[in-house]
This record gives sequence, structure tokens and C-alpha cells, in this order.
Amino acid sequence: MKPGPKAVSQIILSTLSLDAPPQPLDEVVYQIIEDHPEWQLSPAEKAHRWSKEVETALIKSSNRSIKEGKHPSFAFNSVSSYKIQGACFIEPHDPPEVRAQKLRRGRWIDYYEYLRGLSPESFEKLCVRALSLLGVPRPILTPYRADQGIDFFGKMSLGDLTGHGPQFPVFESNVVIWLVGQAKHYFHSKVSTPDIRELVGSTVLGRSRAFPQEGILQELKIRTFDPVVMLFFTTGEISADGWSLCRKAGIAAMDGEMLASFLADKEVGLTNGDSPRFDSATFETWLAGESKNSD
Repeated sequence: MKPGPKAVSQIILSTLSLDAPPQPLDEVVYQIIEDHPEWQLSPAEKAHRWSKEVETALIKSSNRSIKEGKHPSFAFNSVSSYKIQGACFIEPHDPPEVRAQKLRRGRWIDYYEYLRGLSPESFEKLCVRALSLLGVPRPILTPYRADQGIDFFGKMSLGDLTGHGPQFPVFESNVVIWLVGQAKHYFHSKVSTPDIRELVGSTVLGRSRAFPQEGILQELKIRTFDPVVMLFFTTGEISADGWSLCRKAGIAAMDGEMLASFLADKEVGLTNGDSPRFDSATFETWLAGESKNSD
């Protein structure tokens, strides 16, 4: 790694824990330089010169994360802005709801490790269960084999979003939104544009009823003008080109870290209390919950 502000900022992003307490940024930079004697640099001199560039690089990284729908891993202290801290560090003035959210989000690594330990088939089941967290009333899991490039789908009405009485039909029930998704369980390789283009092509074919109208896919009855949201979930990472394609095409994607954070935010599998903990048994009970599938 070539020494410089960029290298220092990358080290901060990869090593700073979510609950790390506030530290002056120039002291963090100093310590990183001192921890890398192979750079053969004077920590005091370089820390003073590099700190502003490191701060700029971190701000750019934060803005990029937010643009991609990710939560930054760090934050600048709200009182002492020259100090950097973990994004989930609880500040004294945080209101109860913010404190609770930070505690939940701080458990994301437990979810991330759990996701990576799932089989590809179980990961698809998790993705269809995630649709229920988005408000889809009857998420559908397609067969693990011969799924025509669509792993899960579901539909919801405007009434499901706004709420309506259970007894009488209302106009909002006729406004239907489809969610169509693909799940990729990757350990080491990154999701690239061909994976995402496959989802797009399969969704277009699904709308045109080009698939054999048998089995569970016969319920994919997208009308001509029904809006469709494409979802792409993976346990791994998404390449820069992949993210670019998702943004330009309007595809909602979550990589492994984002999906883990999403599940933590939704409190799936978390024990109650002031210090929530991830409980695999509770999570597995949720994972085994109701969803319509081909079995």
C-alpha cells in the first residue's frame, strides 16, 4: 500500500469499529503512521500535513456510501467535529430512539457472519422473508432450480402501504406494485453487471409472460402498466460498475453489509433489552416463517 492520505483513510474505514469512541482525527492519523514503520515517515510531521486530506477523503467516502444507500461506518462527533468516532457510538445527548437504533445497528456483524454461513438455497429463503419486512403480504419463493432467473417476487397494493380496513374493498387496493428479485450467495467474487442484466432480462420476460405458465411462476401476472421494483440481494460485494448500473437503471440492491444492517435495523432475531444480542435460534424461527413457495 502506497503511503499517503488515501491509504490512511482506507485503514480508518476498514478498522474503525462502529462503537469506537471519539478521537481527534490528527491523533488517529499519527497512530496509523506510527504503526507502519515500513513507510519510513515522521508521524508528527505527516499527521499534521495529511489530516485535512484524510478528512476530505473520509467525507467523500461518507457521501458515496449515502448515495449508494449504505450507512457510513464512521461519524464526526456532533460537539467536537475534529474528532472521529464509530457510526454507532452513543453520544450523551442522543434521544432514546437514536440510542436504540445505534444499539441494533451495532449488531450487524453477527448478521453478516450468519448470512455468509447460509447455503445458497437458504439465502434465497431469507431474501423472500425480507420482502415481508418491506410490507409484502404474500412473498413468493420460486423453485431453487429452473427459476427462470427470478428467485423471489411479491406484490403489494397502495392500500397495503397506506392501510385500509379489512372489510370493504377500496380504490387503493387496485394500485399494485410488484417486487421482483434475485439472490446471489457469493463468498469471494463480486456481483458484476452480467448478474444484474440477467435480473433485468428475466423481469422483462416475466412481464411479457414468456415463461412457461406453470408452477409458482404462473402467479407472476404483471399487468402492462403495473410498476415493478427490481431487487438484487447478495451476501458478497457489488462491483463499481454493478453499482453504477443499479443506480442508472433504478434497481434496488443490497450487498452483504447492507442486508445485514437492514436485518439488524428490523430487529430480526435480536433479544430484547438495553443491550440487544443476536440470537440464531430466534432468527431461524423467523426464517422458517410463512412464505408461499413451490414446496
